[in-house]
Amino acid sequence: MFLKKTLPLLLTFLTGLIAWSIVWYKAIYIPLTHDEVATYIYYFNFNVWELMMYPDPWPNNHILNTVLAKFSLSIFGQEVWAGRLPNVLSFLLYFLAAYKFSLYIFKEKWWWVLGTVSFFIFNPYLLDFFSLCRGYGLSLSLMLYSLWLLVSGFQNKKETLLWWALGFSMLSAYANFTLLIFWCSTVGMLGLYFINQFREKRRKQILFKNLGVLLGSTLAYLALIFNPIYKMQSTNQFEYWENNGFYKDTIISLVDTMRYGVRMIGISNDYFAVFSVLVFLIAAGVLCYHWGRQYWQWLPGQVLFVTWATLAATVVVNITQTILLGTPNLTGRTALCLYPLFIGMAASFFAFLMRGKNYRWMTLIAIILIVLKLWHMERALQKDRVREWWYDANTYQVMAFIEKDKKSEDKAVLQTSWFFRRSFQYYTQTGKADYIHLVDLDAGEQNTASPDYFYIFDSELPELTDRYDIIEKYDGGSRLLLKKKPVISEIPL
Repeated sequence: MFLKKTLPLLLTFLTGLIAWSIVWYKAIYIPLTHDEVATYIYYFNFNVWELMMYPDPWPNNHILNTVLAKFSLSIFGQEVWAGRLPNVLSFLLYFLAAYKFSLYIFKEKWWWVLGTVSFFIFNPYLLDFFSLCRGYGLSLSLMLYSLWLLVSGFQNKKETLLWWALGFSMLSAYANFTLLIFWCSTVGMLGLYFINQFREKRRKQILFKNLGVLLGSTLAYLALIFNPIYKMQSTNQFEYWENNGFYKDTIISLVDTMRYGVRMIGISNDYFAVFSVLVFLIAAGVLCYHWGRQYWQWLPGQVLFVTWATLAATVVVNITQTILLGTPNLTGRTALCLYPLFIGMAASFFAFLMRGKNYRWMTLIAIILIVLKLWHMERALQKDRVREWWYDANTYQVMAFIEKDKKSEDKAVLQTSWFFRRSFQYYTQTGKADYIHLVDLDAGEQNTASPDYFYIFDSELPELTDRYDIIEKYDGGSRLLLKKKPVISEIPL
């Protein structure tokens, strides 16, 4: 009994604790990254209503996350970890949703519960965003809990749970507007549920009431987010990259970020991508087969139908948006929202195939998958950086070296590449590195200043070799800290 239930149950919560410890460690020790800075030193100065109305069209303001970060910073002060705290705590909701969902679909198959939870949380790229002051981690937590409520509401025919699912989907999109595609799919799923209930009970009054409330909440939410979306769309803030097709931009991108730069026995991204597409299509075929045999009555109560339809609707909304509005396909961190949805669909598909069976070989497969996932996590884990803003990994080392190296009581003048500047800006502007004067590139100061130090990519070195010496190398020399060469006075003969 211990090996069958207690051990995997304990290991499930241990995996959650390990993942949360990784999140906490990075939130405390990783330097502030490029895209986080605006929340700390710019958006922090606006009140809540101004944040909700979007003070500028720049999509850096993930509203719900910005508001929560503002409250946290107001309480704990301008500490890096304080702004990241809402996302760190939101991981608990993500883990709770993953555990509830996994337990619900696998019931007494405890090793499969552990395996599913492991796949939900042990994605190093996904964990990065629970350690940062961005809206992605928070939105994923709210999205996964919404999915769990959808599944439970559909199968148990509880409308209250479905309304809660809608509410959580709204919050997830308010934390990151990328999740508007999930909110749209949730609205569609609720509409589908209400229409199916009418087919069963033939009560028009209830149908019109529910659809009326759904329409009213949709219009109210659209009114709330209209101003931010209008500002971003009218200034082309969504057009940051080219469209190369959903498969290449979104699916391949998801696989690549999940791997986190780690080779897997020479298997290319395309193999993982094709396998994922096949799982999706085979699950669709299974649903169509049973639909043909038992007609519509069988579908709405099946977890597989809910998870598959939600994922499919989210993808369709995304592709439709790309075609109609000209927005790019999801990629990288914007595509990350599809990862939990896919894991939920794949897990419910395997649970459906088992349907009450629990042979030893099934348990063995679950254990093998768990070991492989842990092995990948151990190989991919990088404690000193996050993948998306890897170039900010050495901010602390650069500042520490300059503080120790400078001889004068005056501030050391530092100029950096544009990529690095935002991170240093936070520390110099908040007084945490008051011994450094950061050259203001926006004000054109680089045209008049003669910085004591340069922090650059190695590709920028040729332009500076005549005036600066390399004093520190980072990441194998890909990033360099330079110091101004001493002036040698000419002695007349």
